[in-house]
Amino acid sequence: MYLTDLLNFLSEIPVYIIFIFLCLVLSLVSLAKKNPPRYLPLFTCYLFLTLIIECIGWSYKRAAMNNLTLYNLYGVVHFTYVIYLLSSFLQEGRARHIFTWIMLFYPIAALLNIYIIQGPRHFGTYSYIVGAVIVVICSIYYFYQRIKFPGRESLLLDPSFWIATGLLFFNAITVPYLGIVNFVANIPHADKTFSTINAVLTIILYSLFCISSVCSLNFRKLPS
Repeated sequence: MYLTDLLNFLSEIPVYIIFIFLCLVLSLVSLAKKNPPRYLPLFTCYLFLTLIIECIGWSYKRAAMNNLTLYNLYGVVHFTYVIYLLSSFLQEGRARHIFTWIMLFYPIAALLNIYIIQGPRHFGTYSYIVGAVIVVICSIYYFYQRIKFPGRESLLLDPSFWIATGLLFFNAITVPYLGIVNFVANIPHADKTFSTINAVLTIILYSLFCISSVCSLNFRKLPS
């Protein structure tokens, strides 16, 4: 009986959570290798936190409980870290300095929005859109620098390329997507449709993260 219940529970786990778990496993394997990329330890912690949050959020949803406060607070941590991560990939010191200041101010503004403007039990749309736009700008600047300073190693073998690609793709689509949600919220089955779209985008994002982790297995620092 317990085995049947367990199998039923496992069969209900969303596919995107499985992809996050796979990404975490690959990241841990990459981290175990000698001389992993410098960003990888903190990135692995980020993936672990994301997996925990998504599992809790899913369990809240199954129990018909409000999980927006959880995701609002996680969003602050998520965007703050992602901005830091992308800025660490940049080569120009001035650009890194600018995005570092943005990273410091963003969580303050986001928390003010969550607790004062929109409220913790409503999705922090403003905070999310601002964070996503910053990530898109930082990702585009990363690609600009990669074109300006191509380096000697293949771009497709660089773990940072796949991370930046995933973040650019996910956030560039998320911004207009969230704007549309506000207008069609009262349309029947709209929530289910947009949940499906979000799940697909999440799967694509973490698939690219998985490719990044595979590239990390063969990562080597070239002499400057």
